[in-house]
Amino acid sequence: MKQSICGQQPLVLLGRNILLNVVQYYITKPSKEVGKRLRLKKLPGYPHEYGFGYYYQGDILLRPGKKNRFAVTSPTNYDVWPNATVPYEIEADFTDEETETLLAAFAQFESSTCVRFVQRTDELEYVTITNNGEGCYSYVGRDSDPAYNTLNLQTPGCMNSVSTPVHELMHAIGFMHEQSRPDRDTYIQFFPQNLAPKYQNANFINTNFAIYNGTSTTYGQPYDFVSVMHYSRFAAAATSIFPVLVKRNDNQAELGNDDGLSAGDVAQVMARYCPDD
Repeated sequence: MKQSICGQQPLVLLGRNILLNVVQYYITKPSKEVGKRLRLKKLPGYPHEYGFGYYYQGDILLRPGKKNRFAVTSPTNYDVWPNATVPYEIEADFTDEETETLLAAFAQFESSTCVRFVQRTDELEYVTITNNGEGCYSYVGRDSDPAYNTLNLQTPGCMNSVSTPVHELMHAIGFMHEQSRPDRDTYIQFFPQNLAPKYQNANFINTNFAIYNGTSTTYGQPYDFVSVMHYSRFAAAATSIFPVLVKRNDNQAELGNDDGLSAGDVAQVMARYCPDD
């Protein structure tokens, strides 16, 4: 007998609240509690989804004063890295294997797009890559204050495949989550009743599962179910049995991927950083 995806938890009756165009704003700070979760590895979903309840949408740190300034990507350019070049500095004790994983993540961008990650010399704006025990997270886009250009990849949890480093690098160059697109509900069904019980409230849902408004841009690209920026089916789920996000007309389809940039991701990066290529 085919199992229902609706789950067994009581339905949270939020009506249109889950479709808010304005995402509730809050400033987030790194948390060791997220690191503990990742070490235990008892939750379903990708490693960069372990920060729910601590980080915005699971893995994003928000800067002060940047309320609702972006969506899938922002149509403005103030958070874009000039000349498609991202200086970085590693303040982490990665193993040789983990370093290779990070370099492989850089290489995906360099082989498919015009974006380049280069070791910092004397640049004032750069990404600092750390591996503190605080999970996987990044700020979104470039900031004039290096303190707000940090990207963390806790080891080993965030470095078991190339996809999480690529996901966080996408945030660092200014991209948000695919399932936050204004057209998400045309393609994806959201089952709030399958969230972990502590997340079944309007505040959590409106903050972490809202769709963005018309100020966002998708550069005319179709919805990408396998984007490295897409949540898994079980993001913030109570169990790995009942999914939270489901592709319409194919409720067994996987969402996101464990390999890195999809063709759709490449198209988005090219449209934003290399429109003339």
